[in-house]
Amino acid sequence: MSKIQLRIYDLRKRKNIGQRELAGHLGVSVQTISKWENDISMPDISLLPDIAAFFQVTVDEVLGLKPLPGETYIPVPSGEKDYWESRLHYLQASRKAFWNQDYLAFLVQKVWNLQDPVQILDCGCGFGYMGQVLLPLLPKGSAYTGIDFSRNMVEAGSRLFAKSGLPGKFICDDFLTYPFRQKYDFVISQAAMRHVGNTQAFLKKMIAQTKSGGLVVAVDVNREFECDGFYIDGMDYQELCSRSGFRKMWAKELYCQDRDYAIGMRLPVMMQREGLRNVDVRINDKVSFVTPGKADYAACVEALLAEKQWEQPCSPQDEEPIIRQFINHGMDRKEAEDYCRRQRKMQAYVEKNRENLTYLQWRGLIVSYGWKA
Repeated sequence: MSKIQLRIYDLRKRKNIGQRELAGHLGVSVQTISKWENDISMPDISLLPDIAAFFQVTVDEVLGLKPLPGETYIPVPSGEKDYWESRLHYLQASRKAFWNQDYLAFLVQKVWNLQDPVQILDCGCGFGYMGQVLLPLLPKGSAYTGIDFSRNMVEAGSRLFAKSGLPGKFICDDFLTYPFRQKYDFVISQAAMRHVGNTQAFLKKMIAQTKSGGLVVAVDVNREFECDGFYIDGMDYQELCSRSGFRKMWAKELYCQDRDYAIGMRLPVMMQREGLRNVDVRINDKVSFVTPGKADYAACVEALLAEKQWEQPCSPQDEEPIIRQFINHGMDRKEAEDYCRRQRKMQAYVEKNRENLTYLQWRGLIVSYGWKA
């Protein structure tokens, strides 16, 4: 059963009426309206159609099972720096399984044919993961610059580079507004554009910071692929990759926030329209197959728990803000509650079987690239 969240108070305020006027229309006491609005009691089922008709909404909307018409959209804050200040642990956990080093070497040496030292700019760099995996593969003399607006990320990256002796520096600022004083041979972003609100402006800035003849690379996802790319042995795959409500949410986020769930699929077209030449596309081949007996098995399971934010049990009180956000973004309450239920089920299964767990994870990262004329 979906949890009822009566919206009578919100509807009254929208209509700018008091409890007494609503009570008079419905033939109940003011105290009854107050009890409804304070979750002390529920309206009789026979009154629900009258309440819905009075406010010109549906019964589902009265009960909080669907968002109210025209309800103010609350943007996902993942394009803002404060969102990322506390997510270093998540980013470090998820990036561990992003690339096969041999495939990245193939791209560097055979596809992009990088034979001379390059100056790299990593846009929305986080803790500099791309620099850490790219620099050992690039010609000697190459150097890395990463820019990110999260101070925690930039400081972590600076420490990692200093510890490993990698040639690089970090800028703590907003990539879109930072006044760069130089241009770069190789400009890259990874899993950044899925979070920003204006992907066209982000790509334009990447190209603007690239030298003539330089390489622009954007690595990003299609959320449809992500949904299909997770399998836990012993669980129902159809349930694991369920999209119930997500297509509605992705469509609303794209419309209201320009947060593009399929940016990985659109980037090659965008690059071509912006004048890059020889635009082409690859798929990152990394599939994580984790099973007991692997040398790094325990570390992989710990990383999975951190990435999925399953390290601590989630209570119904913790879930309610998530449910409300999903409803605000286009899901109905049942779809949002089903999502939370699936997450609880997966979390419980992984925790119960963490010593004997087998799973596959494929992120479906799409690698789009082209050269500046």
